[in-house]
Amino acid sequence: MKMISTAADTKDISVTIYNCGFGVVKETRDVNLSGVETELIFADVAQQIEVDSLLVEGLNVLEFNYDYDLVSKEKLLKKYIDKEVFLKDRETGEKKNCRLLSVEGPGRCVLEDNATKEIYIETQEELILPSLPSGLIVKPALVWKIAPAITDKVKVSYLSQGLSWCVNYVIELLERTLNITGWAEIDNQCGTTFENAKVKLIAGDINRIQDGDGFEVEDRMYVSEPAAAPQAEEKSFFDYHMYTLKNRTTLKNNQTKQINILNSLNIPYKKYYKLNTYDKKVNIIIEFANKKESGLGIAMPKGKVKLYKADTSDNSLEFIGEDAIEHTPKDEDIKLTVGNAFDITFTFEEIHRKRINGFDFYKYECIIKNHKEEPAEVHFEHHVWGVWEMVSSTHDYHKKTSSIIEFNVNVLSDSEAKVEFEYKIDRRTEIFVKR
Repeated sequence: MKMISTAADTKDISVTIYNCGFGVVKETRDVNLSGVETELIFADVAQQIEVDSLLVEGLNVLEFNYDYDLVSKEKLLKKYIDKEVFLKDRETGEKKNCRLLSVEGPGRCVLEDNATKEIYIETQEELILPSLPSGLIVKPALVWKIAPAITDKVKVSYLSQGLSWCVNYVIELLERTLNITGWAEIDNQCGTTFENAKVKLIAGDINRIQDGDGFEVEDRMYVSEPAAAPQAEEKSFFDYHMYTLKNRTTLKNNQTKQINILNSLNIPYKKYYKLNTYDKKVNIIIEFANKKESGLGIAMPKGKVKLYKADTSDNSLEFIGEDAIEHTPKDEDIKLTVGNAFDITFTFEEIHRKRINGFDFYKYECIIKNHKEEPAEVHFEHHVWGVWEMVSSTHDYHKKTSSIIEFNVNVLSDSEAKVEFEYKIDRRTEIFVKR
């Protein structure tokens, strides 16, 4: 007995999508198995299904195949070589019984008239095939040989490539606070459509044995809407985080869908500048705390962050830069490099070095110029190699690590600040002789 099951028989479907470019499809369909051995064609599955991940509940599957030998003109014709076909006159509708002898490229067939034994080459008449040959299917399908069973439902789950999601964040910078919106961008390229599906999104780095490192997304702009409520509920799941969409949705094949998962307003932030002494750039940094008391305090999946600021002359939002964040748990700080400052410059030079009694002395000078009409907080780091000790410094500093010194300098508007510091490194070598 042969049966076919299509998406029309689906009673419930859910899709869980991972950052890593794959998803889990879980589907319940109605079937009508009457207790005899059956060949069940389970159609409308993802074309990028991972066949080795298939789980079936409710059936005893003796054997299964994944058939993807889809219908095409060339395949159809080749299936009918040495078989009966028909030539139809386009004007009169008259049909001739012929035998297909060969197929030589697109639209080039050689036929033999069954009655006259004449050979037709490159005929302009319409070629008609009696039926769809066995072994060809319209859509990829799982074909199961099922042991005798009586059941009206089957549950199937499998992994599929071609399903992915990421988060696009949009920040609007105000004078002292910011508004942030997060959109989950779901991309379905798996080869089938999931109608009215329950969708979950998993944020985290799942270990998988595969090639490739994700996908690229197009740049898009979204405007923060104070009244918009997030359309997903977040919770911890194993060592990852899960976002469950509040409403069922349809994921069409070759479609990208946007779902709002974050909307927070009036989050305090700090703006400062960071000198990069290696490439002479002054980075603009926006930093804010992912804490409940700041208006956030949630798991933030990795993604791109675009920043905008209103032009006060016409209140239009203008793009000012973008960065990316990694998976960020609650109670962690987020630092975004927006771009390079136009009106802040600096010079950084070694003033002198000398060696005294086994110590190397190094003295540096950093002159920071602020051409802005407002004060600027400027940070810069200096790397030290070896056992060192600060000799003198014009400004306070702190040790970030054993080899990194950081200075935080406030530079008044339209002025400059000079930072000088000197340290010594112990170059003495002690030799112990064992007696």
